[in-house]
Amino acid sequence: MAGLRRALVAIAAALALADASIVALALPPILVEYDTSISGAAAIVGVYALVLALCLWPARQLRAGPAGLLVFAAASVGCALAPNLWLMLVFRALQAAGAAAALLTAYHVLEAGESDHGRRWWLGAALIGTAAGPAIGGALTEILDWRAIFAVQVPLALAAAWACRAPAGEAGSAPAAAPGGASPPTTGASPSATGASPLATGASPRAAAASSPATGASSPTAAASSPAADTRSLAALALTTAAFTAVLFLLVIELVAGFAISPLRAALGVSVLPLAALAAAAIPGERQARALAGAVLLAGGGAALAFLPAPTIAWTLAPQVLAGAGMGLALPALSPERNLTQAARTLVARHVGIVLVLAILAPVATAQLNRATDEAILKGASLVLDAQIDPLQKLELAPALLDDLNTDAPRQSLTDAVATRRGEFADNPAVYDRLGQRLDDVVVAAVLEAFQVAYLIAAALAIVAALVLIPHVRRPAMALAAALAAGCAVVYVVEGDAEAPPAVALADPCNPPAVPGASGLAGALQERVLAQLNQAACRLEVTREELALAIFDADRAQEFEAEHGVDPRGTIDLLSLLGGG
Repeated sequence: MAGLRRALVAIAAALALADASIVALALPPILVEYDTSISGAAAIVGVYALVLALCLWPARQLRAGPAGLLVFAAASVGCALAPNLWLMLVFRALQAAGAAAALLTAYHVLEAGESDHGRRWWLGAALIGTAAGPAIGGALTEILDWRAIFAVQVPLALAAAWACRAPAGEAGSAPAAAPGGASPPTTGASPSATGASPLATGASPRAAAASSPATGASSPTAAASSPAADTRSLAALALTTAAFTAVLFLLVIELVAGFAISPLRAALGVSVLPLAALAAAAIPGERQARALAGAVLLAGGGAALAFLPAPTIAWTLAPQVLAGAGMGLALPALSPERNLTQAARTLVARHVGIVLVLAILAPVATAQLNRATDEAILKGASLVLDAQIDPLQKLELAPALLDDLNTDAPRQSLTDAVATRRGEFADNPAVYDRLGQRLDDVVVAAVLEAFQVAYLIAAALAIVAALVLIPHVRRPAMALAAALAAGCAVVYVVEGDAEAPPAVALADPCNPPAVPGASGLAGALQERVLAQLNQAACRLEVTREELALAIFDADRAQEFEAEHGVDPRGTIDLLSLLGGG
């Protein structure tokens, strides 16, 4: 029974940690249902991490037992039923408050500060929960619905609450912290907390000074360090967690919303992250060296993702291996918890990192995606205007294809629009299909560009973490990690440049390019239409694409007239082009 209880509690701990990211692959449908932005979606993640960080420190003074898990379960029901974003955020805050108490209870029940076996349970739950959350959430979203993410947490939390009610003599409710934050003696305080020698734990001095090969976790003796070193470790932990969260958050949004990949396929794709993390966690080595290597690998993975050559899951795999392995090395090395206070401190550092990175990246990603989408619309209009199709039909086609392009799902919205209008070009489908492919190239390039800055910020955070750690590590130990990180990033930069589609430039209407070749009446008409567009655009000091989009779209026409004081539909004489009066 003790093994079953530990397993249930470890699952609940992993769930509480996964909840900071488990909704990541569900964010695109949540964006649509709640009619919110990337910033609003990020708040669903950020509120949870913020409240968890705020509640962890006071929670260590409580004898919470199963109560935290019961609150977590009740709040999960509220999240599953929340009809709007504001109620969702309220229930997410309650969920986080319950999770804070539940995590510290789990730390005690698993005996994570008292045995290598318990520490393996704890670190395994931490790694799986941190990295596998999006994959679990994506699978549930695809198979059932995004609300199922919260519904399935209820029975798991209740089962763990039952497991925490162990009989006397077995793992049970979390104790109140003794003065100074250490666990009371009755719970088996850790050797490092009580000053006991390594021999008192049953381990040899040599074993106590080494890292555990199974988890890469430091022993009690190895964990002891100066306050300055502890501060550096906590800072590095916050930075690496922030970088990893950024990679995770950006990747799932890019795959599902940007590249129109299904949540289930994306979930399978990002499962590389937790697998790489678990594999790397088993690598032995000196604690600071492993932490530094992890930060460097994480930086390489983030930098490589900034230069994806194509919108496919396959191109994300190598960067995911680097980022996942980096987290698998760094998290255990920077989390030497040997008592309840240390556990609370590292958990706070990790979630503060999550909150800060979301506060930075959500507005950056939103602004970049809005800018890139607007630019893609104009470049797409340029492709339509230069396409070998009916001259007047193309003026109507440009806004029809591009006005529904939205930042929530730019590629999917374009694909739907192109498919809707394809029947109108049954006499010349090859030309239309080529146009659709070029438009897709423009949108994909815009998505890649929009996420580039955010990925580079994530890589920079990991580099800062490495700089915090590097004075205390021998540089030769870092050669392999640095070579892998730099090599992957360089390969992706080179391949990204080689695979990039031809650039689309917005021509100067006062110095227009040559009219695309066409013969007969259609060619003459096309030349007149484009000539009038260029002349009017030059006179108004706007691009021909902006003017063309405004001519056939009522909303754009109003915005254009408000900004330029001219009705765009009066800038060219369509009736004269058709032979009318």
